[in-house]
Amino acid sequence: MKKYGLQLRVQPQQKKQPTRPPLPTPHGFNDEDEDNVERDILRQAYKNKTHRDVEEQHKKALEEDPLAFDYDGVYDKMKEKQVRPIEQDRQDRKPRYIQALLDKAKQREKEHEIIYERKLAKERSKDEDLYADKDKFVTSAYKKKLAEQAKWLEEERLRELREEKEDVTKKTDISDFYFNLGKNVAYGARQVDSRIPEKQPKEQIVQVQVQTSLVAITPKSSAIEKINQDDDANVENYSLEGPLSKSLDREQDSNGGASASEQMIPGEQKKNDEAAKDHHKRSEDAVAAAKARFLARKKAKV
Repeated sequence: MKKYGLQLRVQPQQKKQPTRPPLPTPHGFNDEDEDNVERDILRQAYKNKTHRDVEEQHKKALEEDPLAFDYDGVYDKMKEKQVRPIEQDRQDRKPRYIQALLDKAKQREKEHEIIYERKLAKERSKDEDLYADKDKFVTSAYKKKLAEQAKWLEEERLRELREEKEDVTKKTDISDFYFNLGKNVAYGARQVDSRIPEKQPKEQIVQVQVQTSLVAITPKSSAIEKINQDDDANVENYSLEGPLSKSLDREQDSNGGASASEQMIPGEQKKNDEAAKDHHKRSEDAVAAAKARFLARKKAKV
């Protein structure tokens, strides 16, 4: 915008020159050195005090809990909890079929031992006449071995009977299927009974007795029992023949005729036989009565 009238000439402003820093005072004439020394002394004293306080707190913490500053131990425990399941899983993992093969090998080894013992018994029976007047001794270890073999044979016999009884191919109906259907979780069963109850009701006991009596009546089970009795007789003859039987007879003679006292009078034996027959007859009558009650109860339910 253009101005009219008297215009005064303005002089240009002069530039300010930069101020110079003050010259440092010579050594010996500065009063701030004493202040700096005092400040350093105070700083060092404060540092020492903080160190003492930290050490006291550290001691108190260790007195209360010796593992308060055991950071490495806590870290190792954390890592151990993570690594232990993995190592345990590696240790628990076993070959799938090795245990079954080992059990089968043990079973075959026992069978071979029994066969070998029977072979030796037959060979000894041939030479009994030559060494009839000689003393024969049987060690306790051999007696224990024979007892273990007899026990194993009995277990095998029971296992075979159980497997034959539970064989599905030999069953004529599907009653067992419907009996176990209520225990199947897929069909609504809430919990599977993992163990047999300690006390069973009387009705279940009667039912079990009836089932066992029916199994005993069948010709197949009687034939199996006859075969098993023959096997037991063979095992007993084998385990007690030869030197073992003679040594047992010699021990009985040395005990002062204890076997003679155990013999029974014929009259008493006859009475015992009659009592056993009566007891067997009563047991059969009880089974028949229980069977009749069971069938009547079953008809009433239907």
